[in-house]
Amino acid sequence: MDINERRDALRARVQQKLSGNEPEEEELVVQDTEIIESTTEGQDLLMIEETNGLLALASSLIFVGSVLGIITGLLLLQGNPAELLDGSLNQESTVDIYGVVIEAESGDSIEGVLIELIDRETNNVLQTTETNSYGYYQLENVITKPHILRITYESYSTVERTFSPSSATQTPFTLVEGNEVLKEDFTKESSGWSLENAIALSTGIALATIIAGIVGLNAAVNARRGTKYRRTQYLAGFSLFSRGFIVFGPFLILCGMGLMILARNEFQDVEVE
Repeated sequence: MDINERRDALRARVQQKLSGNEPEEEELVVQDTEIIESTTEGQDLLMIEETNGLLALASSLIFVGSVLGIITGLLLLQGNPAELLDGSLNQESTVDIYGVVIEAESGDSIEGVLIELIDRETNNVLQTTETNSYGYYQLENVITKPHILRITYESYSTVERTFSPSSATQTPFTLVEGNEVLKEDFTKESSGWSLENAIALSTGIALATIIAGIVGLNAAVNARRGTKYRRTQYLAGFSLFSRGFIVFGPFLILCGMGLMILARNEFQDVEVE
C-alpha cells in the first residue's frame, strides 16, 4: 500500500469519527438474579432426582416383597389337594386296636368277655378274641374303615359299638347286667379337624397369599407413578399378608412404605395436614 492509499484511509477514518457513525462495542451485562437462578437450578434438579429415586426404590422394594409373597402362595399350591385327598381317603391301612372291658357297678375289669369284630357292610365276623385277666383285649391288622365291635358276656347286656379304627386305645366298654342289646355309634365323634378341612384351609391361605401379592404389585406401580399416596399406602399395608418367605417379603414392603413417607410430598394428590 503506497502513501496515497494510506492517506485516503486515514482521511476516511477521521471523517467517520467526526460524523459519529463508528460502531460501539457491545457490553455484556449479567444481572444478579440470573446468577442466583443459574446456581439454584442445579440444586432443584438434584432434589427432584433424589425424591424420584426414593419413590423408585420404594416401588422396587414393594414389588420384590410382593413377588416373594406370590411365590410363597404358589409353593403352597404346588401339591394337588384333590390327589392328596383322594389318595388319603382311598388308601386302606391297617392298625392294631386295644381296649378294656369293665363292670358298671364295681368298676372291676372282666376276664373272658367275647370280643367280635364285624364288618359293617356285610355283618360278617372278621376276628374274635377274649379279654385277659386284666380285662384287656387286642385286635391286630384291622382295616381303617368303619366296623362293629360286639361285646358279649353271660348275664350282661350285649354291646355293639360302631367305630372307625385308629391306633389309639378304644374307649372302655362298660357292661351292665341284663339281656338287652345296647348300640353305640362312635363314628360321629370328631377329635379334631378332618383332612378335608385341613386341605381347604391350606388352599384358602394360599389363595389369600397370592391375592395379597397381586395387590402389592398394584401398590408398587402406584408408588412408581407417584399417584394416590393414601391409597398406595393402604394397598402396600394389605400386601403384608402375602407373607413372602415368612419375614423377608413383609420386611421389604415395610421398608418401601417408610420410603414413601419420606417422599410423600412428591405424590400428586398428597393431603397437607
